[in-house]
Amino acid sequence: MKFNLLTVNEVKKLTNDSVQISFDIPEDLQNEYNFLPGQYITLNVDGNRRDYSLCVSPKDKKWSIGVKAQPNGKVSTYLFNNVKVGDQLEVATPDGRFTIPSKPNEKRTLLAFTAGSGITPIMSMLEYTLQTEEWVNFHVFYVNKDENSIMFKDRLTELKQNYPNNVFIHYFYTKQDQENFIYNGRIDEKKFDLILNQLVDINEVDEAMICGPEEMILTLAKKINDAGIIEKHIHFELFNPSIKSQEIFTKHQEGPQTVEVTVTLDDETSVVTWNKEKNLIDSLIDAGIDAPYSCKGGVCSSCMCKVTEGEVNIGDNFVLTDSDYEEGMTLACISRPKTATLSIDFDDV
Repeated sequence: MKFNLLTVNEVKKLTNDSVQISFDIPEDLQNEYNFLPGQYITLNVDGNRRDYSLCVSPKDKKWSIGVKAQPNGKVSTYLFNNVKVGDQLEVATPDGRFTIPSKPNEKRTLLAFTAGSGITPIMSMLEYTLQTEEWVNFHVFYVNKDENSIMFKDRLTELKQNYPNNVFIHYFYTKQDQENFIYNGRIDEKKFDLILNQLVDINEVDEAMICGPEEMILTLAKKINDAGIIEKHIHFELFNPSIKSQEIFTKHQEGPQTVEVTVTLDDETSVVTWNKEKNLIDSLIDAGIDAPYSCKGGVCSSCMCKVTEGEVNIGDNFVLTDSDYEEGMTLACISRPKTATLSIDFDDV
């Protein structure tokens, strides 16, 4: 994973616990920092890596992230409290698979379900889609504690004013009552059914996106699928693994205890001893190799790689598709060796 020192050129307060941080990208690096709506960048702050979604449209030629200070969040609280214009941060090039196809010549309906800071990648998708698709209907179902905790509230209002026939913002509050009861509380299974009955026609929906707490994502992804939207049109993003990577595998997992694995990374080939007590990422780091990673729990795609020889065991994850498995893709953070011979390629992804 390649990091560059980028200069902060704007810090904008969004709520009492969130900010928008923008970076100046030197002209000679701008091609490397091209991104798709919904992708993220990884920040390295004192050795701690965290992913933050870009919250602007690629057409704006701007690079901004939304950061919400989390309780006991070492990196998020530092970014919220300390970062100022002129500071330099280590920032990796954009990554991530939480994207949707662009269809500027079609009429279509998009749904986005989100909560709290999960709105960040949705903002990028929303702005870009509105800029490029004349006939889109984009519904955003956004859960917050109250109206004062809404990130990007002013921008959402502006988009609604500029595109009144294309964007529909539905605010749900968990700690503030609203006149229409449907907007009170979280979006659970019953609330989802009410949304389909009163607010949208599922038969017109082309793509659905979900970004928020894990429980919300798993619940709504199933409900959307049960309502008739096939899996490839349901997109979701998780950044915080619910269990530690070492808990995914047991000590009795099949496969050799130790294997010499050939690793291709950044056009260089190395041979590393991989003990199944560790994941491949930690083994590479121990060998002095700067392997790409972020979550270490199978919820982002930073460490995706291809098994070109041999086999690995892989734990449950929210990233790989059936076609990925068929092509030999794995996630290094939750993989363990299965065969005595192994070759892994990070470049062929």
